[in-house]
Amino acid sequence: MRRIILTTTAVVLGLSLAHAANDEPWLEEGWEPITEEERQPATEQEVEQVSLTEREANDIRYLTGGIGVAEREWLDRHGANYTQRLEFSRGERGAFVSRVALTVRDRDGSVVFQAESDGPIMYVDLPEGRYRAEASYAGETREFSLNVRAGGQSRTHVNFP
Repeated sequence: MRRIILTTTAVVLGLSLAHAANDEPWLEEGWEPITEEERQPATEQEVEQVSLTEREANDIRYLTGGIGVAEREWLDRHGANYTQRLEFSRGERGAFVSRVALTVRDRDGSVVFQAESDGPIMYVDLPEGRYRAEASYAGETREFSLNVRAGGQSRTHVNFP
């Protein structure tokens, strides 16, 4: 039974089946187990106690955070009307990271938004349009495009090695 579970996980992560069947990734350095407490959904009281502040950079409002399940739930509720949701992670397992520097440029290359995340999630209320973005974490930089449409929310996941 254990082998079947590992094989299924390997397919999701894009690992080779041989690698998953022979190795024990939870023994590798950098493995971050999820505690039973972290698996539990946040209570309504825990979500209500979260106090994140809407911020502004270059006249563009944004929210950032996501440390713990209560903050993530709060952000999901309060970030619903922002045009762009970004999520930052690292490694094959996609462990959440914070303190990611984000720069967004318009078609002319002018910086329209620049801020650092306080957690793995950032909601940014960019105007409709196409942008080039750059996210930096721990000396690594990822470049990507953002296509923001009116009346909806675009979601972007940025993963670092």
